[in-house]
Amino acid sequence: MTKLLNLNQLSAKETREVQIGEKVYLVREMSVEDFIETTRVAEAMENETSYAKQLSATMDLIKRSIPDIEMSVLMGLSLEQLKGLAGFTRGESPESIVGAHEAKADVQAEPVGNV
Repeated sequence: MTKLLNLNQLSAKETREVQIGEKVYLVREMSVEDFIETTRVAEAMENETSYAKQLSATMDLIKRSIPDIEMSVLMGLSLEQLKGLAGFTRGESPESIVGAHEAKADVQAEPVGNV
């Protein structure tokens, strides 16, 4: 008797997409190679003091996850949008990304000190 493991059954059950402006981009499922590269870059960036190099590495990783996106599109995002997109490509849920953004906005809106 032959036993068969169909690895296609273990692939992602959902597709992930991101909308920027009017365009919707497909986010690729992370492969082992992508995971290794992401981990390698994250480890290299731990001690990196240049924010520009960190942002450039982040955009490269996003481009790896969303091959169809142009770098000019990424360069046009706000820092908050880029951070959210990076989290989404790493598997964070849209709800947690938007929730964190809204919580940050709520904290900034609170009055400080005695008025």
